[in-house]
Amino acid sequence: MFLVLLCLVSMPIFSQNIVWETDYPTALSKAQQDNKILVIYFNNGQSPSLERVIKKRILKSNEFKNHSNSIVGLLIENTNNNDEHRYNSRVISGYNKDKVFPAISVIHFKARKYLPLLTKFEDVNIASFLNKFKDLSN
Repeated sequence: MFLVLLCLVSMPIFSQNIVWETDYPTALSKAQQDNKILVIYFNNGQSPSLERVIKKRILKSNEFKNHSNSIVGLLIENTNNNDEHRYNSRVISGYNKDKVFPAISVIHFKARKYLPLLTKFEDVNIASFLNKFKDLSN
C-alpha cells in the first residue's frame, strides 16, 4: 500500500508536463500514436541519492522541460511484475538486459533511433546523455 501511494505521489514530480505511465502497452501506444519520444525510467527504490540526481539533473533539466510535450514517460519498477504490470519483465529484458537500476532509456520510434541505456550518473555521463537527447528530440 505504501509503495503504491509513494508512486502516485512521486510520479507527478518527476518532470513538468510529462505524462508518466506504469503500463508499457499504454505508454508505447501513446508514444507511437502521437509521434512522441518514449523515456523509460527503471527504478527500484534502492538508491535514493541516485534517484534525486536523476530527477534534478535529468528529468527536470531544461532539455526535458523544453521537450516535455513530446515525451511519454514509462516508469518501470523492478517489483512491479504482477497482472497489472505483466509486461514489465519483458520491458526490462528488452531495454535493460543487465537489469541495472536505476537506469534511463530513450526511444524515438518514428525516427527509429534510441539512446544507449544510461546507468552511470556522473556529470560527464549526464552531460553526454542530455546532448544526445537534445539531438534526438530535434
